[in-house]
Amino acid sequence: MGGDREWALIGQLFTAFVATLLSAERVSAASIETKAQLCASCHGEHGVPSDPTVPIIWGQQAAYIQNELNAYRNGDRESQIMSSIVESLSDAEISQIAAYFGDAEWPVRSESPPSAPAPGAIATCQACHNANLAGGKGPAGIAPRLAGQFSPYLRDTMNAYANGERANSAAMSTLMQSLSPEDRKTVADYLASMR
Repeated sequence: MGGDREWALIGQLFTAFVATLLSAERVSAASIETKAQLCASCHGEHGVPSDPTVPIIWGQQAAYIQNELNAYRNGDRESQIMSSIVESLSDAEISQIAAYFGDAEWPVRSESPPSAPAPGAIATCQACHNANLAGGKGPAGIAPRLAGQFSPYLRDTMNAYANGERANSAAMSTLMQSLSPEDRKTVADYLASMR
């Protein structure tokens, strides 16, 4: 083979290789978007679920989403629906889905901001969920965003920690057991009204 023909062949092979890589990347991105659409069927097409007992995950902390998906997969958290969905996902897919929703913008809801003063327990929430209650890195690891989450979902979660149905955080269980059901409702309503 001559030099020019050899370089032309190498150029064609390189171009085909790059095209294959780009195609695989598009398929991977499309695959994650397809999987995310399955999530949207419960968690909301544009980030707001139609059922207020289902959490908002658009704009939630990616590391928190990843942790919770892993908890469903390995049985540390129970939900027949969630466990059946995540059992077939690879670690890479869980990470990509968490990043997909973590990178999304938290949905804007039309509710009015809190008019009542913050309940006393909010200061305790801020210790882990940060001052603005938008979650992030805290003393116990990555904490989820609470501000703007649905009150019914928050109440269900708080009650599940209080009565031992959810046990993946000893600190949350202890804290929720120390609050009365009325206090948990007041906190949940306040958090839901935040933006």
